[in-house]
Amino acid sequence: MRLPAALRPAVLCLAALSLAACASQAVRTAPAEETPIYVLNLYGDENGRNDQRPPSLVLSEFSTVSGMSWRSWGPERAVGVGRLSGTWCLPRCQDHPYGATVTLSDVVPYRGDGYFTRYAIKASLPAAERETADLKGSLPAPQDE
Repeated sequence: MRLPAALRPAVLCLAALSLAACASQAVRTAPAEETPIYVLNLYGDENGRNDQRPPSLVLSEFSTVSGMSWRSWGPERAVGVGRLSGTWCLPRCQDHPYGATVTLSDVVPYRGDGYFTRYAIKASLPAAERETADLKGSLPAPQDE
């Protein structure tokens, strides 16, 4: 069956519009690349190493978390649970670290990657230790020499 000559331009126009709409839809649904997010971890490495979802993490010169299980990781923050110990709770917490929730935040860019630069800890600590524990602070970030 042939279309009448008067309808052919309209059908061609509709076909072209349909193809253009499909092409623009394909462009919009393409996945965006995500920036890798790291923490500079000094655990077992005094110079630090880029790490994602580390099982142990040095938070400061006074506090470390171990046995970490990360619930989320980036792009704006990371949240995990683990065991907290530090110089402020020795000798008690050496064998029995405190359960803690750790939140990493404040991502800064460095050479195409992102690095967490702040931490906050929620933990049930005895009052005397709560006063000396560093439950919030800055994390190191890579720098050019």
